[in-house]
Amino acid sequence: MAAAFRQPATGRTLETHLMNPGSTPLVSSNRPSSRRRVLLMTASVGAGHNQAAQALQAALSQADANLDVTVLDALDFTPRFFRLKYARGYALCVSRLPRLYGLGYALTDRPRGGKRTIWERRRLGSERRALWRLSEEVLRRDPDLIVHTHFLAPPYLHRLGRRFRQVIVTTDLLPHRWWYCEEIERYFTAFDLGRARLAELGVPAERITVSGMPIHPKWTALLPDRAAILRQWSLPGDKKIVLLAGGADFTCGPVVEIARRLVLACPAACVVVLGGRNKKLLGRLAGLAEAAAGRVVPMGFTDRLHELASLADVMITKAGGLTTAECLAKRLPMVFLRPVPGQERQNAEFFTRAGAGQIAQNVSEAVDTVSSLLENDARRQRLAEAAGRLYQPGETVISQAIARSLASGVPV
Repeated sequence: MAAAFRQPATGRTLETHLMNPGSTPLVSSNRPSSRRRVLLMTASVGAGHNQAAQALQAALSQADANLDVTVLDALDFTPRFFRLKYARGYALCVSRLPRLYGLGYALTDRPRGGKRTIWERRRLGSERRALWRLSEEVLRRDPDLIVHTHFLAPPYLHRLGRRFRQVIVTTDLLPHRWWYCEEIERYFTAFDLGRARLAELGVPAERITVSGMPIHPKWTALLPDRAAILRQWSLPGDKKIVLLAGGADFTCGPVVEIARRLVLACPAACVVVLGGRNKKLLGRLAGLAEAAAGRVVPMGFTDRLHELASLADVMITKAGGLTTAECLAKRLPMVFLRPVPGQERQNAEFFTRAGAGQIAQNVSEAVDTVSSLLENDARRQRLAEAAGRLYQPGETVISQAIARSLASGVPV
């Protein structure tokens, strides 16, 4: 079955192809103590928070080679039952119970202002009991600055007897109430609407920077020409490329049905389906007649998605914060599968209003929308130009601000 999954024609196996989520540890080795220590704190809830942390790790290494940058997953320091509830519960709700997730998202996105409610204090108390091992690790590492790409750890570390310098990088365009934490030195958010929402939640305006979303520097690096990349991935040079994704760790939406109907509706298209770590989905795709004909190409987890994105004419995707930021960097028009209520719907609606994407409420609408875009070069180009206008180099803005702060001793 694995032989049906396309890899570059170089003969090398991708290190992360169908990667086990636990096979690549996020904790890097210690470095000399004389260097300024930056701790990037994430949580493996979906893929975006980890991707943002890894992007900042790469960007900070470029901004200042003397920084000691470590990535930690806060969930690694919690009891197993808490991890199951926190991460797998999220995956289950988003993929199987989206309306329930949306209801919970709306009910907990309050209050406005900095005063904590009794319900918030109870939630934070429960999380503190689960995170007690994290404090030992943070104290042992003694960082000069902690940069968070997830909202779980900041309130807990804020309440420790010793106060750490903390910075938050939001990975949602419109931050939820749970991103709020007292006495954070600096918030970085992608767009102006994020700044307005953070101010509503009680964050002082002078502590908010509109930076763009941090993506890995490889997304803006110079690549070989299109023909060379097509050869590396064994993709046809005479067809338009459509990327179809439902998520890196779990897949949302009727992906197989969309892929089959899309190649039937668009004879000139090749659909590359990003199946992530979902081996069941990849197996179903590999068994399609359209896959045998090279019209549908199943693709497992890879760290070279930026190459495929540079080839694509359209991407069908969930409206995750990091995924959409990567599409902006590649000026790639986006078609959003029916968004899950909550942050993904807010993201999708924002990009649709900005002219960089379109929302498809069902399979037929997704197929019709993509078919129309592939047939209309001018319309597709307008979406690409709108995406390009929205792009901001978040990883550069954030990493340079952090490097300057640590070098000068002034707040970020």
